[in-house]
Amino acid sequence: MKFKLIKTIDLENGMQLNIFDSSRKLAGDRWLVTMIARIEIPVAEVLIQDGQQSKESVNEIKKMLGEKVLFEQKRERIFVEETDKETIFEEVYDIFLNSTLTYLSTEEFPKRYVLKKYKEEVEKDSWYH
Repeated sequence: MKFKLIKTIDLENGMQLNIFDSSRKLAGDRWLVTMIARIEIPVAEVLIQDGQQSKESVNEIKKMLGEKVLFEQKRERIFVEETDKETIFEEVYDIFLNSTLTYLSTEEFPKRYVLKKYKEEVEKDSWYH
């Protein structure tokens, strides 16, 4: 899959939001318009900065998740005419930013997301043991 970086936004919480265009041609003049939003969250940095996590628990979380956790959301529109491709991408991009930018910018978002991913991994792991 091909990704084209469209924009990088520095968020108020110190994270960086990267917006990618991963649109592709389907058939004839029809496109699958795809916008991908990504934030790489450094696990130790966001857990240590508030001082509520012990070093042991941070190491345990890093062991399970790795150094970074990737937040990713994808928004798509299918069967878009080629002449409307850019307009539809902008529309999808604007809707995404208007509905989620404030939340992604909050001070709590990175830590909450890392802890959510950790909880998911612990639950998944418990199914296998």
